[in-house]
Amino acid sequence: MGTEVARPHLHDAEVNRAAVKYAESMTTAPHYPPQRPLKPRRNLREEVAESLRNRILSGEFKPGVRIDLVTAAEELGISQLPVREALITLEGEGLVKSYPRRGYFVQALQPEDILDHYEIFGKVAGMAAARAAKTLSGEQLKELTAINEAMRAAKDPEKKEDCNFKFHKIINGTGSSHRLMSVIRILSKTMSLHFGEIIPDWDKQAADEHDEILDALRQGDPQAARIAMENHLSVNGVRAVEALHRMNFFPEP
Repeated sequence: MGTEVARPHLHDAEVNRAAVKYAESMTTAPHYPPQRPLKPRRNLREEVAESLRNRILSGEFKPGVRIDLVTAAEELGISQLPVREALITLEGEGLVKSYPRRGYFVQALQPEDILDHYEIFGKVAGMAAARAAKTLSGEQLKELTAINEAMRAAKDPEKKEDCNFKFHKIINGTGSSHRLMSVIRILSKTMSLHFGEIIPDWDKQAADEHDEILDALRQGDPQAARIAMENHLSVNGVRAVEALHRMNFFPEP
């Protein structure tokens, strides 16, 4: 990715005035539940995109809901520009769609969208696991084992997700080229479902599947590692779809 160039303050002001004028011409925006203001970060656009993405994927923002630029910016305690940039990012992911003179609206996802995403994710992560089977050190294998056991023993949902993140980060970081790693990052962010919140016993199932991945890695078997990782992520897609069906996430056919 190229380095972002800071835009002149005058341009920001012009964009803000245009956004406010547009918002005032619209009917009253839908009410959004209060959100914690974002702290200044290095890449605010990505932080805003993550916040909005989570609200869409959790079902808080239903299909057809208009995401108001000004309201979202006020709730997050930021200017409208990073919100606009975040919405452009989400449109590229297929989560929202823009309409001239109307704004951005949440798009409906189908089960196939979730299944396809995790199958693709599995293929790519499987490539990294296959390479990692040939390059992981004994110390790294011990660390992966310890992380997985910590995940199994953890009580706090955030701790479980953190352990899961660390487990995959080591494998991906060891087995990926720069290009492969960039694709994995995109796939991990663009369908960032919080499995612990929607899938019962997700952590136990994931830890057991991690054991299968670890067995293949310890044996230095690239093909077995690839298959174990592909199955792990593909089945997570199936579990996610089942959970989202129970939440009435998907629109009626």
